[in-house]
Amino acid sequence: MYTSDMIEELGHLYERPMPSTRGGPFFSAFSYPTKISPEAIAIYVATHTKPGDTVLDLFAGSGTTGLAALLCERPTCDMLDLAKAMGVSPEWGARNAVLVELGVLGAFVAQTLCNPPDPTSFLAHANQLLDEVETELAGLYDSTGPNGQPGTVRHTIWSDVLLCPACKQEVTFWDSAVELMPAKIGEVFVCPNCHHEADFSQVSKVYERVRDPLIGSTVERRKRFPARIHGESAGKKWQRPGTQQDLEADKRLERFHYAKSVPVVPIPWGDLYRAGYHRGLTHAHHFYTHRNLVAFSHLWQKVESKPAPIRDALKFLLLSYNATHGTIMTRVVAKSGQNDLVLTGAQSGVLYVSSLPVEKNFFIGLRRKATAIAKAFTAVPRSTAKVRVIHGSSTKIDLPDSSVDYVFTDPPFGDYIPYAELNFLNEVWLGTQTDTAEEVIISSSQGKGVSEYTDLMEAVFQEAHRVMKPRAQATVVFHSAKADVWSSLQRAYMQCGFAVRRTGLLDKIQGSFKQVTAAGSVKGDPLLLLEKGGIFTHASVSDACPDLMLQEVLAMAVATGDRRELTVDRMFSRYVSQCLAQGVFVTEDAPQFYCRAQTLLGDV
Repeated sequence: MYTSDMIEELGHLYERPMPSTRGGPFFSAFSYPTKISPEAIAIYVATHTKPGDTVLDLFAGSGTTGLAALLCERPTCDMLDLAKAMGVSPEWGARNAVLVELGVLGAFVAQTLCNPPDPTSFLAHANQLLDEVETELAGLYDSTGPNGQPGTVRHTIWSDVLLCPACKQEVTFWDSAVELMPAKIGEVFVCPNCHHEADFSQVSKVYERVRDPLIGSTVERRKRFPARIHGESAGKKWQRPGTQQDLEADKRLERFHYAKSVPVVPIPWGDLYRAGYHRGLTHAHHFYTHRNLVAFSHLWQKVESKPAPIRDALKFLLLSYNATHGTIMTRVVAKSGQNDLVLTGAQSGVLYVSSLPVEKNFFIGLRRKATAIAKAFTAVPRSTAKVRVIHGSSTKIDLPDSSVDYVFTDPPFGDYIPYAELNFLNEVWLGTQTDTAEEVIISSSQGKGVSEYTDLMEAVFQEAHRVMKPRAQATVVFHSAKADVWSSLQRAYMQCGFAVRRTGLLDKIQGSFKQVTAAGSVKGDPLLLLEKGGIFTHASVSDACPDLMLQEVLAMAVATGDRRELTVDRMFSRYVSQCLAQGVFVTEDAPQFYCRAQTLLGDV
């Protein structure tokens, strides 16, 4: 039963945006799509519950709600400051958590991160693993510096080979588009031989046929040339242009053989497939250079010989680096004011392969990553709380009726991220892939439209209703620029007997790649607080007069005196919150709303 003081605190908690950073030791340990900071979630958990209560996450992802429950026993200084800023004074203490996650990778990450090994022991085993395999593969990353001195490759920038439409000569993308001092990647192809200019859409990539020993046949792949070698000799870093000798040296690396652990599995391409840059990528191992596949397969195989208590943590380490930094999805970008290209990882939420893929030295990267993960393991409190991870569908939960005190969850946002397809390159090493039959998603490749998404989401909310105690509440974080996705969510929870008690906003300080760049993206995720019972309306927003609602949202934004509220994306989030609070369906997509809102903002 909620007391009057608790109800007042809940009001404070939802009346202002909750900041959620995309940084810190937990975020650095394992990059996972749409992750919310556990410190922010802990404030909701601690405010809605008492010590000893059980919190449920129906879409657990990488386990941040479990971390939040553990953090409640020993709140950090940042958490105490955040609670004060939000106007709440929760009773701190251990909460138990049940995490339900359909994805193989998510469940593995959640289980490992919420039940970590001793950080010191982990770091020692990690460094021992890297030392052993690097010794076994001596020479794998050898190269020479600008003056011919022996050195080690830190990373190689490869370049696609293109065919000039005018002179018909093969040209590297690097030579036709890249400049340094300052760094720039041109948007127009310029042939270095005949100086012909063309849009890159009119320039063909060159492909080559090579023997694939793992599948025993000849395959097609993009032809590439080592454009830039970054290395180190006697402790000094250097870089130089790639040469034909580097290409020949790379071919000689075939003397290093893959370990037996390499999974030879066809890629189950779906919504993320793009004919333009996925041509030739038919199996998981095609996302690796020969050198990096050798390194990773030997590391993965060596892990199996390590003590069982540390084995999953070492796999966690390898997978944390694998898809993001160990494949040809790794890339370089040009940033304003920089003389050189900036090295970065794979783009979040997609399986994009650029024309300048990067081959990083696994041993260097994993040593750095091991230190970051050890810090994350150190940050997980040694708590009396219990975190249970259930690998399975949230449409059928292994929990008794009326056993959960509070739900905090972040459902998939319709067709926003196809998690199973995105996580395939890591899951294939774990030996099993996510069963997509009950993946709650809108996906043309899976034959799931809005109707199927609504049905699956309704099944999840029905289970939530069953396991929640009569007075329990649920905080749902949701983000979409599409009205039909919002309406789908609304129909699902209404049909299951939930009503919206309050709405709020989660203010992600650093957005994901897709959230920042997607057309019609919404900055700031609406929050809705659901509870059992209530009167449900099925009116449309048109019945509530959309122009009047927009005027109300604008008036509230002006009243705050905060310029961040006077942006069309933030106003859309507020508009959605108004619809949810009033029990009317969202009927306007973000781009439509932006057009109307921009007109009004011009008069402010």
